[in-house]
Amino acid sequence: MSEPNTMVFMTTAHKKVTIRDVARYAEVSYGTVSRYLNGNDHVSKDAAERIANAIETLQYVPNNAARSLAQQRTQTVCLILQVESAATIMQASVAEAMAAANQALGDAGYQMVTVIANSDEAVHRIAKLIKSDYADGYLLFSLSEDDSLALACKETKRPVVRSEASNRGDLPYPAVDFTNAEGQRDITRFLLNKGRSRLAYVCGPGFSTSAINRLNGFREAMGKFYDDSRVYYADDWEIGSGEMAAVTFQPILDQIDGIVCANDSIAIGVINQLDRFGYRVPDDIAVTGFDDSPLAQMANPKLTTVRQDSYLHGETVAKLLLNIMRGEPVERHFVQLLPTTIVERQSA
Repeated sequence: MSEPNTMVFMTTAHKKVTIRDVARYAEVSYGTVSRYLNGNDHVSKDAAERIANAIETLQYVPNNAARSLAQQRTQTVCLILQVESAATIMQASVAEAMAAANQALGDAGYQMVTVIANSDEAVHRIAKLIKSDYADGYLLFSLSEDDSLALACKETKRPVVRSEASNRGDLPYPAVDFTNAEGQRDITRFLLNKGRSRLAYVCGPGFSTSAINRLNGFREAMGKFYDDSRVYYADDWEIGSGEMAAVTFQPILDQIDGIVCANDSIAIGVINQLDRFGYRVPDDIAVTGFDDSPLAQMANPKLTTVRQDSYLHGETVAKLLLNIMRGEPVERHFVQLLPTTIVERQSA
C-alpha cells in the first residue's frame, strides 16, 4: 500500500473524520468501507485490514444514527397497551410485565417506547405510527381480538408479538401467554373438592382473550353444572366491577357458596360488597382471584388465587421479539404458554 496522502491528515485534523476519509486513506471505495462497518462478508481480507488500520489511525467514530437509518433500523421497540381506564396501567400484572420487557430490551440495546390506546383518536394515531414502520418491532399488550391496531400490524413488515394468544386464525402474530384456562379450571376444581358446589363466576372484559380463556376453564370444571345465569360479564378488570357483580348476584347469594373471579381486583371488589351485605368470606361464600398480585395479600381475608409470573411474562415476550428481529425463525402462530399455580390463603 502506498504512503497515505498528507492531504488526508490535514483535512481530518480540522474536521470530523468521515467514511470518505477512511476510504481515501485505505484506498478502497466508499461502498467497501460501508459494507465493512455494517458487517458485510463481501469485503476481502486485505481491504478489511486496510480499513481497520485507517479507522485506528484517523480515529474514526461511526455515526450510529446514520448507520441505523441506512439499515432502516431505529433501535426502538414500541409497546402498545390498550386500556379501558387509567387504573389498568397501575395493575401489578401490567406494570411488572412492562418493566420486565423494558429491562430485556434495554439489555439488548433497544429503547422501549410505550404508547397507550385509550381512545378512538389514540388508536388512529398509533395505527399511523405502525404503518410508517416507526419501530423495529411491536409488542401488543391487552389488545382486543377485533381491534384495528391488531389489523394495522398486518400491514407492517416489522416483527410483532402479542402478550395474549389469539383465538383468531387471521392474526398471525406469535404470542406468549399463561395457561389461563387450565389455571381457572384448577382453582374451580379446588373449590369443588372442598365441597363448594354452588358456584358463580365473574368474567373479565369480553375484548380480552385471557378473560374468555379463563371463563372456558371455569366452564370445563363445572361441566354439566355450568349455568350461564350465574356468570357476570364485567366491562373491565377493576374492583368496581367486582362490587357490581356482587350487587347483581344479591338476589341469589343465599344459593351460592363460592364465587370464582377472573382476576384479583375483581375478587377484592366482590369481597368488599359481600361484607357490606353481611356475608362472611369464606364461611358463607368462598372467593378466589387470578394473578396473585400484591393486592391478594392485602385483602381481608387474604385472597386464594391463581399465581402467574408477570415479570417472567414481560421478559419472555420481549426476548421472543428480539429473537425474531435477529432473524431466528418463529412460526406465525407460535404460542408459548407459561405455567400457573394455585396459592391457597384464607378466602377459600
